Amino acid sequence: MNVETGSKKRLGLRISAFLLGILVLIWLPIEDQNVLLVVLISGGICTWAAAWILVKPVEGNRQIILRHGLVGIGAGLAVAPLGIMLMALKSGIHGHGTPDFTVAQLQEVMSRLPFFTISGLLIGLGSGLYRIVRRDSQTEEG
Repeated sequence: MNVETGSKKRLGLRISAFLLGILVLIWLPIEDQNVLLVVLISGGICTWAAAWILVKPVEGNRQIILRHGLVGIGAGLAVAPLGIMLMALKSGIHGHGTPDFTVAQLQEVMSRLPFFTISGLLIGLGSGLYRIVRRDSQTEEG
C-alpha cells in the first residue's frame, strides 16, 4: 500500500467515524425503543473499529487470514456488549422513572452474541481472502 492509498483509507475512516457520531447524537434524544437500531449502530461502530485496526498492511497470507479472523471475532464479540452500553446510555440520558429498554430487550441483544461472533469471524475471513486476492492481482498487473 502506498502512502496515497493509506491516506485515502484513513480519510474514509475519519469521515465514517464522523457520520457514525452524528448518527448516535441524532439517535440518543429520540424516544425510540427499537432494539434493531441499537444493534445496527453497535454493529456499525464495531465494523468501523475493525476497519481501523486492519488498515495497516500485513505481509504473508497466513498473517492476513489470522489477523482478519481474530479482528472479526473481536468485533463480533463486541457488538452485544456495546449495544447494551448504548441502551444504558440512552436510558440514563433520558432520566425517566422507568428505563427505555426492558430486561427482555437487553437479554434479546445478549442472546444474539453467538451469531454476531460467528458472523464476525466469517466476515473477517472473507475480507482477508479478498485482501489476499486483490493484493495478488495488483502485483500481477503492476
